[in-house]
Amino acid sequence: MWVLKVALPLPIEPMSYLPPHADGREAVLGYRVVVPWRGELRVGVVVGREEGLHKSFALREALAYLDERPWLNPSTIEFLSVAARDSFCTVGTLLHDLLPFLEPPLLHRVRLLPEADPALLPKGLEALAQGWQEAQGFDPKLLDFLREAGVLQEEVAERRTLTQVLVVLREPSEALSDKAKAAWYALRDLRQAESMAALARAAGVGVGVVKGLMEKGYIGLVEVEPASEAVREELESPGVQLPARPEGDRPVGVRAPARPEGDRPTGVRAPARPEGDRPQVPVRIQGGRLLERLRALLGLVQTGPALVLFPEVSLLKKCQPFFPQAMVLHGEMKAEERRRAWAQASQQTGPWKWVLATYQGLLLPLDFERLVVVEEAAEAYKLPGGSRAFVPRLARLRAQGLGVPIHYISSVNSLEVWDEPAYLLPPPSPRLHLLDPHRERGWPLTGAAIALLQQVQEKNRQAIVLSARRGYSAVLRCRQCEWKAVCPNCALPLRYHKSGRAGLLQCHQCGHEEKAPDLCPSCQSDVFDPKGPGVEWLLEALAQHLPHLPRYRYTADAKDDLRPLLAGEAGVLVGTTAILRGPLLPELALVLLPYADGFVLQSDFRASERYHRLLWQLADLHPRRRPLLVLQTFEPGHPAHKALQAADPQGFMDKELALRRALGYPPASRMVKLEVAHPKEPVARDAIYQLAQALKANAEPGELLGPAPAPVARLRGQYVFHLLLKSTAPRLQTLMQNLPPVRGARLRIDPDPQSFVGLLED
Repeated sequence: MWVLKVALPLPIEPMSYLPPHADGREAVLGYRVVVPWRGELRVGVVVGREEGLHKSFALREALAYLDERPWLNPSTIEFLSVAARDSFCTVGTLLHDLLPFLEPPLLHRVRLLPEADPALLPKGLEALAQGWQEAQGFDPKLLDFLREAGVLQEEVAERRTLTQVLVVLREPSEALSDKAKAAWYALRDLRQAESMAALARAAGVGVGVVKGLMEKGYIGLVEVEPASEAVREELESPGVQLPARPEGDRPVGVRAPARPEGDRPTGVRAPARPEGDRPQVPVRIQGGRLLERLRALLGLVQTGPALVLFPEVSLLKKCQPFFPQAMVLHGEMKAEERRRAWAQASQQTGPWKWVLATYQGLLLPLDFERLVVVEEAAEAYKLPGGSRAFVPRLARLRAQGLGVPIHYISSVNSLEVWDEPAYLLPPPSPRLHLLDPHRERGWPLTGAAIALLQQVQEKNRQAIVLSARRGYSAVLRCRQCEWKAVCPNCALPLRYHKSGRAGLLQCHQCGHEEKAPDLCPSCQSDVFDPKGPGVEWLLEALAQHLPHLPRYRYTADAKDDLRPLLAGEAGVLVGTTAILRGPLLPELALVLLPYADGFVLQSDFRASERYHRLLWQLADLHPRRRPLLVLQTFEPGHPAHKALQAADPQGFMDKELALRRALGYPPASRMVKLEVAHPKEPVARDAIYQLAQALKANAEPGELLGPAPAPVARLRGQYVFHLLLKSTAPRLQTLMQNLPPVRGARLRIDPDPQSFVGLLED
């Protein structure tokens, strides 16, 4: 008797089940399987099989396998186990994060076993004695009772959505009119049409002509599975011609310093490389414009199948036209489309040479020859689910498990890969202009900034004004007594939205809203002083100083119609960093940050590195133009500004790396953040101090930082405390193995933390 180890997309380790009674297949590793779980049916993946124990009769029985081929191959199953251990989470947690589309809707039929006595049926289940019935509508607990009793027969399959399309049924006759023949031949060339109107538009005829063809039986409706629109568009894409590489402009490998032996991902041993068999291509590629990096990327992946990971769908779609024979997999595709693409990949079907994916492509059961991580420092790579894993680290584990090289391509590579062999593309030469508000007059737009925007208007060009905040201002403060509006649920000021006569105060973290006061609640003054300009304030200032310049808003929650700008008309686009994921403005001439310091003033050791990378992204915002980058900053001498002025990203990163090493911070070590939260501050404080005391017994000097309140001490009604562990990867595994349970408070483990503030996008 064999026992299946089934990983469910739940925060638990794999569970043991007996194989389905009616399916005696032997090779089941990696198959999706339907199992009973707490009165309902769940879909998991078989990640192991072992000989049944003498108490196997007490195990539940799996109901059915969903596929004819495995969804995961042995290497992906091994990677899943290793990655879960490296991320300090359960296999089920990581499976849920990496495959959020794993579980399809099920077609579930049940009946009473023919040889069973109908008198056994509880009240409400009498219909089961009459034959097969849809399980939906019956009490799941009663069905589970019959299941455990062994008198319930079940059939389970994946419920697939079908759609009707028009297809050709028979050859046309000579008696058909010219318009009817045109519609028939159009459908033959299209292979299928989603509706009569769509076919009529494609053929340039009326709907009545198409209807006549249907009535005569030349064309008709059939049911098919809907094709993946994203995959279909990519396969039909003609591709884009990249500029030719200058002769002699070849990547040259640079030998990097050896990585400390203890600072490798645990659980995976990299394949031994014969002496002298060194890679001839760089591990990381940095610099250049986007088209130049894409050209280098194409050169890397020409030799064979490759997985290319992107932090965001917007960047993936920008690069997609350059890879006309690529499979795509990302979160904007419907779950059914992703499952269908996954099934095709598991069957090794399709004309794909490459896979372009977000993090959801890491478990694809394909034999890649190399992995590429694009913009590996992007915070979007941080998984938002329970594992909190960082995708570039998972990608390195995946590459090591496959025994294939991994590459990083970015405008500015992260410090975590800075010592790897590199090919440096010539960085763009930014046009930078710094405005010091200490010396310039006017706020939030200085006179010099208004003059530059005036030139944009006069020359019929376009500009971007970038803010770190939505709403009107970050703070509403009384000028007399320094009172400020604070969220009752978070230790944060309420954002001021200027709407109506008084306006609205809103917390962008918990959603709390209240009306802005007419008078100061503390001193009854009516003089308020907003601080930290937001999008609304900047739009108001532009309307005051440049009333004839068209203005558009672009934030995560409010996007104006940009068709006039995309058509080349003059105007200014005001928004948050969501603009970086938006469409390209063809006549972009100016990028203005009225309060650049708002992007860097954070309680986070990575803040300067992120700001430095943001500036280089802005310098490369247009693939052909060099828009003027204007920064209003109280710190014009910031090292990131000097690096931009000298067109030298290397210098800033080298200094930042030296500082991190001196302090023992990543990448000189690995870090894990332990976050404890509770609605009552004493409970959270006691829990974090008990956790710290337990870890101090085994920790070496410098490995434990804290505990201390989080940079935002109260968030969404929870008091938050942090405890940081930093050391080599093996030492962290040792410390985390002895982690005691936290009672009475919520513990959240964050490996490789990318942010310490934990705020939603503002």
